[in-house]
Amino acid sequence: MAQVTGEITGVPGVCASTLGPGATNLVTGVANAFLDRAPMLAVTAQIPKIAIETMTHQRLDLHALFAPITKASISIGENTASQVAQAMDLAAAPRPGPVHLSLGSDVAIQECSSVEISYKRVQAWEASAGAVAERLARAQQPLVLIGLGATPAMAPAIRALVDTLNVPFLVTPKAKGIVSEDHPLFLGVASGMAIDRDIVDTIRIADLVLAIGFDPVECDKTWFARTGIIAIDSAPMAEGDYRPVEAVGNIVRLLSELKVEAKPWPEELAESRRAAIRRHPIESSSHGLSPLRVIEELRSAFPRDGIATCDVGSHKLAMGQFWRSYEPGTFFMSNGLSGMGFGLPAAIAAQLASPEKAVMAVVGDGGMLMMVHDLALIRELELPIVIVVFTDRSLSLIRVSESRKGIEPYGVDFRPPDFVKLAEAFGIHARRVSHITELKNSVERAVAERKPCLIDVPIDHREYYELV
Repeated sequence: MAQVTGEITGVPGVCASTLGPGATNLVTGVANAFLDRAPMLAVTAQIPKIAIETMTHQRLDLHALFAPITKASISIGENTASQVAQAMDLAAAPRPGPVHLSLGSDVAIQECSSVEISYKRVQAWEASAGAVAERLARAQQPLVLIGLGATPAMAPAIRALVDTLNVPFLVTPKAKGIVSEDHPLFLGVASGMAIDRDIVDTIRIADLVLAIGFDPVECDKTWFARTGIIAIDSAPMAEGDYRPVEAVGNIVRLLSELKVEAKPWPEELAESRRAAIRRHPIESSSHGLSPLRVIEELRSAFPRDGIATCDVGSHKLAMGQFWRSYEPGTFFMSNGLSGMGFGLPAAIAAQLASPEKAVMAVVGDGGMLMMVHDLALIRELELPIVIVVFTDRSLSLIRVSESRKGIEPYGVDFRPPDFVKLAEAFGIHARRVSHITELKNSVERAVAERKPCLIDVPIDHREYYELV
């Protein structure tokens, strides 16, 4: 929730925990924010300084724990106001990410002294886009790739550049909606989502990729290290074998410096790449509904400006590629870390930030078992979130991976609970659907009634073998 609050508002979301197990329980969420560039403040308690050498109960070196997954780990001392202000600034500065604050219980009960706040704000590195523009001018068949560093505020400038260049563009999952996916130049979602081979083949056809806010953390392969890339971002991303020509600083300003001419692809080539990403759903069977058909129907039944959040699993790869996003800030998933358990708390944060909008969480049955406790909060706050559970009775992403390695499915299939009864036990309306028409009607009704609702959808996981 803190991560998605930071992603939506640009202001660090704040989460707090006790010491020991409370602090360790924050690690996955903080690491997720670190890799997904989300500004966050993670505050943990700690043993009082006077006793830390002697008291071993729940004692952990929290700075050592959080240092690798934060921009800084800070012990709160006397000048609390200044330290917190610096931490907030650091979390929001390029490259955004989490900052950890450790608060000893002896410090927590002290009076905060009145100290004048004086600190140096973090400055972004500003560079010219000249080298990028020079390389772009020489390209014959460039492609635009929009990544997670592109925020909703940058959307008009990025859309203007795409229209001026008149070249096809791809987005990464965290950038869905920055340019509408019904734009005629849209060629799909890169990378690591469904039909990834077709997407990477499309990238290889280009003689140059203009990457805007692209962070390799979103890729589960290293094709980017062997691709001609020029990059515009708010922070340098070169690492290992990845050595793009970079312009680093204010992305909107740098885009405005690019004086470019249109470089359209041959229409037949662009159309062949658009055709490569089209997939036809399987027919429904006794095993369940086609996940691709379900995604299509969910999209048709859901408001254009509604917010969709997605958990991790096979359905994530299909949602990331085939769910169409038309506006910035309307799609959220965990990608850099890809941790299960993200979908429902992300939806809660989105609904709290945008109470007037329709919000939908698409989760798998394995992920739902990790997030059942969130139903209590949804019911308590009467948040009108539509929860769609893809029930395929398996950890299907691992199942597909095992199959491709010639391993018989092992340790992945399970018998899920009755999610309808489970939701009703929390006081949330729920329904199981067995036909695509029932699904569409249920979603439309839930959106119209503005009440929490869970829809259990049986899924035929065999289609994932063709998509992921």
